[in-house]
Amino acid sequence: MPMLWPRTRKPSTRELLRAEHRLQLARAGRPWQWALFLVLCLIGAALLLRLDDSGARERQLAALAVENRSLAAALEQARLQQREAQATEEQLLRRNAQLSAQIKRLQTDLAFFRQQKKRH
Repeated sequence: MPMLWPRTRKPSTRELLRAEHRLQLARAGRPWQWALFLVLCLIGAALLLRLDDSGARERQLAALAVENRSLAAALEQARLQQREAQATEEQLLRRNAQLSAQIKRLQTDLAFFRQQKKRH
């Protein structure tokens, strides 16, 4: 198994004085750790948005269920009123037919009595 950090020997003072020194940028941590952290944050944010979205859907469904019950009650009331209006119309038509028949009978009787009156 290879070692993650290679071991180096400690340089002597003489080597340090003779060697050419250059400034090097220090490594800014491990980029894969930051990438992993970022991915985990994105997953967490997505889960929070999804939970919030499902909560909004549940509230919307509850509101729609209440509205549906209200509309169903209004529809039933409208159907009842329609049946009442239809029954009233049928009753009025029957009454109209009865009155028309009575008028015909009375006109016939009137015509008969007028003829009787003319004869006397």
